[in-house]
Amino acid sequence: MLKFVLKNPTELKMTIALNGLSIRGFSKEIGLSHSFLSQVINGKRNPSAATAKRISTGLQKNIGDFFLVSLVDELPSRGMWNDSSEN
Repeated sequence: MLKFVLKNPTELKMTIALNGLSIRGFSKEIGLSHSFLSQVINGKRNPSAATAKRISTGLQKNIGDFFLVSLVDELPSRGMWNDSSEN
C-alpha cells in the first residue's frame, strides 16, 4: 500500500495562491471538500493516491513535487501467525 504525506504545507498553499485561487476555490475546482483539503494541508489526514493526483494535477505539478510517497507493508491479520502445532 502506498502512503502519501504532504511535504511542505506552505509550498502547497503558496502554489494555490500563485494560481490565483483560495484554498476553498481550489478545492471546488478539483472536486474536494474544503474541510478535507484543509485537513491534508494541516497534516491531519493523508490523501489517497487518487486525491494526491487530483491536487497535483490541479496545479500542473507531479505528485512528488508536493507529497512524500512511501510503501507501507500491510501486516497480516493476527490469526495468520498462529501455528496450531505450537498450541
